[in-house]
Amino acid sequence: MVHGDGPTVGNALVEHPDVKVISFTGSNEVGRMIAEKCGRLLKKVSLEMGGKNAVIVMDDADLTLAVDGIIWSAFGTSGQRCTACSRVIVHERVKQELERRLLEAVKALKIGNGLDETVKVGPVIHEEALQKIDRYVRIGVEEGAKLLVGGYILREGDYARGFYYAPTIFTDVTPNMRIAREEIFGPVVSIMSVRSLDEAIAVNNSVDYGLSSAIFTRDVNRVFRAMRDLDTGIVYVNAGTTGAEIHLPFGGTKGTGNGHRDSGVAALDVFTEWRSIYVDFSGKLQRAQIDTDD
Repeated sequence: MVHGDGPTVGNALVEHPDVKVISFTGSNEVGRMIAEKCGRLLKKVSLEMGGKNAVIVMDDADLTLAVDGIIWSAFGTSGQRCTACSRVIVHERVKQELERRLLEAVKALKIGNGLDETVKVGPVIHEEALQKIDRYVRIGVEEGAKLLVGGYILREGDYARGFYYAPTIFTDVTPNMRIAREEIFGPVVSIMSVRSLDEAIAVNNSVDYGLSSAIFTRDVNRVFRAMRDLDTGIVYVNAGTTGAEIHLPFGGTKGTGNGHRDSGVAALDVFTEWRSIYVDFSGKLQRAQIDTDD
């Protein structure tokens, strides 16, 4: 592990002649800069960048299971996980009931020191992240989204010793709002209502990122439609957007990555080189694709 700031340590690592492969996880801005440097140096680079991951809840979904999946995906790591859920796309028929259950679940969450096994939501990484989250919440309010719960920094008592943000849910969010399109990287969820699976898929795919998505439904036809049409590198069925991908090819589409995968067997293509071997045991010259005699 090498400590230091990005411009100093990062540039040194990327440009060093002994470094042959770069695997980067972070922001799109920095990822693009690294990719440009690697392009000039002809180095292989694998990028895993931003995400705006969504859970789709259809009108036939098991709502208890959906709520559990959303709560864990959105708040289990304080939203500071690349696959964390930050959007909920729900069928209008079950929107009100889903919101009621989510509110109950959020109010029951224990917030505090992540080393305490009874705590469900820990702190975010630092004050800068805390302020960024709060700015986006203010933006959401200004854009006209309805704040259902949360929306504030926790400062009192033991919370003063860390960087805690109250789990936050917006509703009546539209796909063009910034809180529905930009990566916040905190415990903030935007709920959007749709009338059909087609609309849900379109809303899911409307963002610049394509890391993880999930669908809750009992309809196998809807499941296979989602598996085919959701434009993300990972699709979960009746599970949240986090947690099951470590043994599989991991990465995203569009602005999330550059086509490589960092886990599973696909990672071998990133961190190794193919070598093709030809062995001729005939004892005579054979001109491939020219000589036709046996």
